[in-house]
Amino acid sequence: MAPASSLTAHLKAHFGRLYGTPGTSEVNSWRQSLTALATVADHSDLEQGGVGVELRLPSNSRRIDATFVGRNANGKPSVVLVELKQWESVNPSTIPDNVLLGGQEYLHPSVQARGYADYLRSSHSAFTEHDFHLSACAFLHNMPRAASLAIRGVEYEGALRDAPLFTLGDEDNFAEYLGNALEGGDGMMLLPALVNGRHSPSKKLIDTLAAAFNGNPLWTLVDEQRLAFNLVRGHVEQAAATGQKAVVIVVGGPGTGKSVIALNLLFALTPQYRVVQTTASKAFTTNLRAVGPEGSDSVFCWNRNFAHKVTQPNSVDVLLIDEAHRVRLTSNSRWMKRDLKSEIPQANELIRAGRVSVFFLDERQSVRPDEIGTVSDIEHAADEEGVPHVRVELKLQFRCNGSAEYVEWVDALFSDTPVAAKGWLGEEYHLRIFDSPAAVETAIRKADAGGKSARLIAGFCWAWSDPNPDGSLVRDVQIGDWARPWNEKPPEQRKPPRPAGSNQNHPYTRWATSPKGLDEVGCTYTAQGLEFDYCGVIMGNDLVWRDKIGWIANKCGSHDPSIMRSRNTPARLRTLLEQTYRVLFTRGMEGTFVYSTDHETRAFLKSLVLG
Repeated sequence: MAPASSLTAHLKAHFGRLYGTPGTSEVNSWRQSLTALATVADHSDLEQGGVGVELRLPSNSRRIDATFVGRNANGKPSVVLVELKQWESVNPSTIPDNVLLGGQEYLHPSVQARGYADYLRSSHSAFTEHDFHLSACAFLHNMPRAASLAIRGVEYEGALRDAPLFTLGDEDNFAEYLGNALEGGDGMMLLPALVNGRHSPSKKLIDTLAAAFNGNPLWTLVDEQRLAFNLVRGHVEQAAATGQKAVVIVVGGPGTGKSVIALNLLFALTPQYRVVQTTASKAFTTNLRAVGPEGSDSVFCWNRNFAHKVTQPNSVDVLLIDEAHRVRLTSNSRWMKRDLKSEIPQANELIRAGRVSVFFLDERQSVRPDEIGTVSDIEHAADEEGVPHVRVELKLQFRCNGSAEYVEWVDALFSDTPVAAKGWLGEEYHLRIFDSPAAVETAIRKADAGGKSARLIAGFCWAWSDPNPDGSLVRDVQIGDWARPWNEKPPEQRKPPRPAGSNQNHPYTRWATSPKGLDEVGCTYTAQGLEFDYCGVIMGNDLVWRDKIGWIANKCGSHDPSIMRSRNTPARLRTLLEQTYRVLFTRGMEGTFVYSTDHETRAFLKSLVLG
């Protein structure tokens, strides 16, 4: 069909039904790349092979260019993924796993293909339940082999071994590769298992993740955490027995163990059920993925992956929505194709996607105008979907040195009725107010030198620049003579966007785990969901205290794009900024060191702490 162009017309019709109207460049890509691939397939004795084009990864918006299915020489079901590129020339990049095309960063095609294979091996039922074999490759059909030598160097050796690269002139070798992998035929019989497969996380992957987390005593459930765990498990078992959907809302402040419960549920329920943990927090999810082996992306997903137009109802048995206070009004973005844009709230989508949906949230950690993760919003969504819901409260405090009194003090601080620090100060928790950012940094470095984890964090009151051309970071956070850079901006958030690379090497992960992170300042979005022994908090002029007035929110003092673009009332703006600093003040497990750029605010904080 491809050489005759009928495949392109066929794809346009079915793609439009599933994913929305394809762009002109995508249609041209099908016409050219699939014709080149058809020529190879025609010489590889695959008459009995099954073929998929633009198949979507489970619970993921990414699609695979071409997929071949059949049996291998041993009679085992086998799949070969093919990543197609029309590139004619490309250069190596200094960034690991990347290449340069027209001066822009892209993933190496073999790295891209290998990533898709890792994801499927760890998440798709054909591979986790039915023991299909899987291999991957890349085909750059317009690139002469001589031009490809630039991306066949030793730095790409691992990716090329896992996902071979074929170019113009390699057609015979490519045909032999396909033929050897799928010579047993039966492809059309096996294809439905791939096309209709379900999201089913690998037991081996879950065991590896559990071993990584369970070595830490902080992940042990106690008291009401265990009660919440049992409640969720009971609803999951009931749903499996009766088919009745359920929504469970687990509410708790900072450090009450919401993520601990979510991870324990993930590990405990996966042997029997299809379970996925999802969030909207980039830094939190990236660090979770970095803990585990390749394929962790299939377990730790994004809320937007479950948009209703690309997700079947009840696609997973249990959906664990961590950091659910960050559930958005909509999964839509300005980059999303019009045909795929949702007409329902994200909370409704998440409830539809899971047979049992569990929302873990703290209403006072919403920090963006479009975050609607409140108990009432989720209950309303459940009512709209006709799903019964139950709520459970967590009270025990495990962060901030177990000092519930400190967390209560922070709650009161960012309200209309701040109170003086009481008996917990210095005994249960270390809180100090400093007169300069340099003094805060000195205290943080001293804690680090003493074997404690420590980081500087700040309100989003300074611009966040892309790195310099040489890779060095711009010292955006400037206060007088003191200046430090924000944590490195992730490649996918720069202008123009670049591939993110591995989770282990992602800037968010490096900031949280590498010694280099001590030289950088993290913002709310970087630190939310994470914790350290000590945190140095820099308050900017976006939120200041004025005697006889209280807290005043200053939109002009913020560089947070979501705040700058919003049209919030003064009261709503103040709430968002108060909740931002509440998040920052509760990242430290043993202590928090504070500096405010505003003199009157600094004096007020001192009066509460020093009396």
